[in-house]
Formats: sequence, C-alpha cells, structure tokens
Amino acid sequence: MKIYCLLAVLLLLWLPSNPTQLQDITKELISSNGKPRVYYLYVPSTVQPSSPVPLIVMLHGSNRTGNSLVEKWKDLAKKEGFIIVGPDSQNLKGWWAPQDGPDYLRDVVEELKKKYPIDLRRVYLFGHSAGASFAIAMSLLESQYFAATAVHAGALAKDDSSWVELAKRKIPIFIQVGQYDEFFPPETVRVT
Repeated sequence: MKIYCLLAVLLLLWLPSNPTQLQDITKELISSNGKPRVYYLYVPSTVQPSSPVPLIVMLHGSNRTGNSLVEKWKDLAKKEGFIIVGPDSQNLKGWWAPQDGPDYLRDVVEELKKKYPIDLRRVYLFGHSAGASFAIAMSLLESQYFAATAVHAGALAKDDSSWVELAKRKIPIFIQVGQYDEFFPPETVRVT
C-alpha cells in the first residue's frame, strides 16, 4: 500500500500544476444567446501579453468539430505566433444563421480578447466546405469586424448572393477550390 501512495505522490509532483499544459489544444465552453457552446483553442506558448497577435476563427466542414481544423493548423500557428480558435456549429451537419453567427462568433472573439493579446485589426475567418460558405456569408455581414477571409472548398449558394450587398466595406476574400469539386464547382465559385 505504501508503494502505491508513494507512486501517487510522485505522479502528482510530476504533473504540471496547470491542467492545460497537459494538452496544447483546449476545449472551452461559452454561453452565447443563453446556450452553452463549445470551441477549441490553441494559444502558442510564445504569445506574450505585451505583443498583440492575430486571431484566426476557423469554421469546420460538415460532420466535423472545430478541433478538426485547429489540429491541422496548430503547427503553423506555433511557428508564426498566432492564436487559432475552432468553434463548433450548433448542429455539426453545417452552419446556419442566426444560431451560429454572427452573435456566436462575436461572443467567442470577444471572450478571447479579454484573455489574450489579440490584435484587433487582425481577426480573420477561415472556413472549409460548409464552414467556408458560412465564413463568406459572415465576412460579408461582419465586414467591419473581420479583417479578411480565406476559404477552402466553398462558395455562396445562389440564394445567398444578396449577402454581398450587406457588406459595409470591401473585405478581402480568398477562395480556393479544386477543379473537379462536385459540391463547389469552379463556375459557382466564380459567381461568388
């Protein structure tokens, strides 16, 4: 019995005092419009309170979570020194307004601005697939809030083309799509 107690004490001494040190991507909860929402966060250890850094809000594709993009971008964020956050959509099958934005996205960003030195002029959106289409729509709706948007495999639906008129400024948008993408063919992307 003494050996087990000794091992337990040694294990406790070995573990970091801050549980987030055990993993570098954290799963966080926030309340938005009275509902609990989940997001995944990666903050490089090099981030210093005195030096503002960019924030990229990453919107996942259908049937994924925010962590699916944060995991893939973590090494680049560490190398370049920016913070990434991957919110989950309310229904993981896709993104819809108003339950997933703009309020929820703003709530996440505003929460992070309270805790980390985020450069207010460098808050960006990135989206993949369903998240890409939603990122384009949100960047048009919130063109004065987000600095720019980049998406992969996405475009505006025909019914959403009127969203362009909602933009209060010309926001830079970069769209990348495969030549043979059956969900977002190049013709649809060109219309966007």
